[in-house]
Amino acid sequence: MTNIIENNNSERNKTKYIIALSIILSAFHLYTASFGILPSYAQASIHWAIIATFIVFTRPSGFSFGGKLYDFTLVLITWYASYYLIHVQEELVTRVGLYTNFEIVLAIAAVIAALLIATRVVGKILPVICIIFILYSMFGSKISGMFNTQSFSISRIATYLYTSGDGLYGQTLNISARFIFLFVLFGAILDLTGAGNFYVDLAYSLTGRVSGGPAQAAITSSVLLGMINGSGAANVVTTGTFTIPLMKKVGYKPSIAGAVEAVASCGGQIMPPVMGAAAFLMSEITGIPYSKIILSALIPALLYYFTLAITVYIYAKEKGLKGMKSSELPKVGKVFKEGWMYLLPIVCLITILMRGYSPQKAAYFSIIIALLVGFVKKRDDMNVKNILGALMNAIKNIAPIASACILAGIIMSIINLTGLGIKISSILEFIAQGNLIIALILAMLTSLLLGMGLPTSASYLILAVLVGPALVNMGVSLMGAHLFILYFGALSTITPPVALSTFAAAGIAGSDIWETGIEALKLAVIGFIVPFIFAFSDLLLLEGNILDIIVAIITGFMGCTFIAVAIRGWFIKKLNVFTRFIVAGLSIFLIVPISIYVSLIVTLIICMVLAIGVKMKRA
Repeated sequence: MTNIIENNNSERNKTKYIIALSIILSAFHLYTASFGILPSYAQASIHWAIIATFIVFTRPSGFSFGGKLYDFTLVLITWYASYYLIHVQEELVTRVGLYTNFEIVLAIAAVIAALLIATRVVGKILPVICIIFILYSMFGSKISGMFNTQSFSISRIATYLYTSGDGLYGQTLNISARFIFLFVLFGAILDLTGAGNFYVDLAYSLTGRVSGGPAQAAITSSVLLGMINGSGAANVVTTGTFTIPLMKKVGYKPSIAGAVEAVASCGGQIMPPVMGAAAFLMSEITGIPYSKIILSALIPALLYYFTLAITVYIYAKEKGLKGMKSSELPKVGKVFKEGWMYLLPIVCLITILMRGYSPQKAAYFSIIIALLVGFVKKRDDMNVKNILGALMNAIKNIAPIASACILAGIIMSIINLTGLGIKISSILEFIAQGNLIIALILAMLTSLLLGMGLPTSASYLILAVLVGPALVNMGVSLMGAHLFILYFGALSTITPPVALSTFAAAGIAGSDIWETGIEALKLAVIGFIVPFIFAFSDLLLLEGNILDIIVAIITGFMGCTFIAVAIRGWFIKKLNVFTRFIVAGLSIFLIVPISIYVSLIVTLIICMVLAIGVKMKRA
């Protein structure tokens, strides 16, 4: 009995600490987003110190002997390293790389602590990659060939990782500290207010009557929620809990239901205006205005979701799946009348961003608007307990992202220290031998590989340094190159073997992981095609002659429709493999902006092939 009481007291104390950390982190970010602007290194240092403490509290080491002392030591090192960096940063600049022995030891300890703490929430893959990069910087001088680099001492590596603008507390962590947490908090507050339920109800009221309605609703609701939270897996868990069981109820196979939700949730990270915070990251790295990025990203994202919606519709027609009954669905007018205020935070966010204000300001005011809407709409639920719960959800959701960002800082700093980024870009160009298709395929594979197991934001940051320059050097526009790697970084969450979004969806659907993964790849096929298209032509990115852009958009949607037919293999009747193959191949020529005459001829041929295919099947 005594042990039970002690355990209960321990859990209560632990909860109090977590609540305190949640309040401190949220208050800190809301303050710095509005009034107390800090230098980037200070913002990132405090951000990580609070989150690292939360990680250690919630995921203790579990060592039977000395576990608490070990955890306390990691937290102490993290806090002191953060404090010391803030305290001496300006002095370090004047010293021009001269460090004391104490600073070298502290730098080594800070790097080790970051690796050990982050491993608890991101797994072992990324930390192992970081260690490989560190070992490369230490022993790269012993490698012959293109990967040869100069020799760096441990003290040089550690202090560079600790103090540089590319290191632990550098650009990547600063992006989490400046942008991402505020949008994670925004999403948590929106969920608290009941906006998530409104978006789901709105999606069902608009699309529920269509054949296979729950799947269309899953797509629509995932668009609305996924672009904010920046995590495909998190979006699956949020919306999939509602949509996957309903899809199964109306007749969807579990693997299909899971795949639809995974692909829809993954796409939220490429859908403007927020793009899971990727738009802000891209603007920071490329210098391209935010407004231009979201405008260029719009058509490719719409093509992605349009193809998914058409594919799901064809599947429903093929299987004879009906839409939901009117009695089972909320009325559009009623849903909008009761919940239109939930659109105000999103409208506020977009308006402030489009007027040229910083993402921090936009997120800050959108959070305030969301809270006000919550108090108006759900006054009883907007109590202290639930608000604290939202803050706790925010720190819980940012922990793996911030951890990935600080580890990404290790990788990016080693890349810059050794010049590895230039080497890899040169190798990609050398292997491609001037062939852009080969370069794009290599870039795709690299993006999918490095993106596995990483948040899209962290994946994009690394890929922007490693792969982006090579594509630009080979003639791809700056916008096209960075959207290319963003797309495949996002698609890595549904690409086996490490497909976090697919795994989450399969768990909810109760389906086989690999079967769900294969179905997800089929549904997301246009996501693997469109980036190659805008890498060759900027028309789909809304760059060029207005008439050519309009034609490219129209033919692009036509091509996506035929791609959907080829994927499902059904058009009035079941199509044979030969017909599907021809339709799929010809559809590419519609998505690729060649000329209006070519598009007309290809459309005519596809229609003839489909007519023959249907007639042969009937015979």
